[in-house]
Amino acid sequence: MAERECIVCGGRGPFAGLYERDGFTLVRCPQCRLVFQDPQPGDDLLERAYYHDEAFSRALMAELRETTLERAREKLVHLREADAIRPGMRVLDVGASSGAWLETAAGVGIEGVGVELGASTAAGARERGLDVRTGTLEQALDGRQGLRDERFDLITFWDVLEHLPDPRHELRLARTLLAPGGRIAATFPNVDGLYPRLTHRLFAARTGVWEYPELPVHLYDFSTRTARRLLESLAYEVETITTFATPFAFYRETSLSPQRTGPGRRRAALRAAFWGLHVVAYPIARVADRGNSQFVLARRA
Repeated sequence: MAERECIVCGGRGPFAGLYERDGFTLVRCPQCRLVFQDPQPGDDLLERAYYHDEAFSRALMAELRETTLERAREKLVHLREADAIRPGMRVLDVGASSGAWLETAAGVGIEGVGVELGASTAAGARERGLDVRTGTLEQALDGRQGLRDERFDLITFWDVLEHLPDPRHELRLARTLLAPGGRIAATFPNVDGLYPRLTHRLFAARTGVWEYPELPVHLYDFSTRTARRLLESLAYEVETITTFATPFAFYRETSLSPQRTGPGRRRAALRAAFWGLHVVAYPIARVADRGNSQFVLARRA
């Protein structure tokens, strides 16, 4: 296993294995407990996964459109509950995808710009009249119509940071683009949520199936503690970290799909076991703020 440096605490590997599937390995830093892939998959594999998948891009504009708009409206709720949104503010959405969040934000009087790596997806967003730049955040800063001289009241990373080879880089760039008093907001999974922890302990080692990780595209799996520590190390002041539930239906279509669980009785038994634990764990996690996803709001310190 290749030796790496932990992006949160600077600890050095090799790191103890936590979970493996299809040749991809999740490890955990013994010092700060950050979970991440080691080694990381190559850029070519990640790009093929869906960033440049033409069929996925078309689906975002068609049958998945209502789902993406629903997810975007949920983000708006998080921001309103944190008193972090107001009409007239300028927003930069990193990883804008098809622009669902920008459309939702425009509906409440917010001016938005997006950055999206997938060329077809970004083009589809522009066809809807949205200002979405193709490429990474760094490329959007340096292009002919770059963002380097612009400032934003809010920069969002909706389900993005866990996909980045080194999220510190984008968070540092975002800090330079914040207006005075500006904030960043992000959502991503919570590996320390009650349901992920229980299912890892009870099922992963015994069955080889763990509903939580999205391998290979999730390179990092943060807890609320490691998310806070990462942001504070980059000179952000964390205002809010709350958890919420990833819908269980999501797992039944991905990590618990027939391709993952296998056929016949084994599949039925596994899906029933995960379902039963979900019925018990989700309500407890909601009360205890131990959901399997998290929302983070931070400002430049």
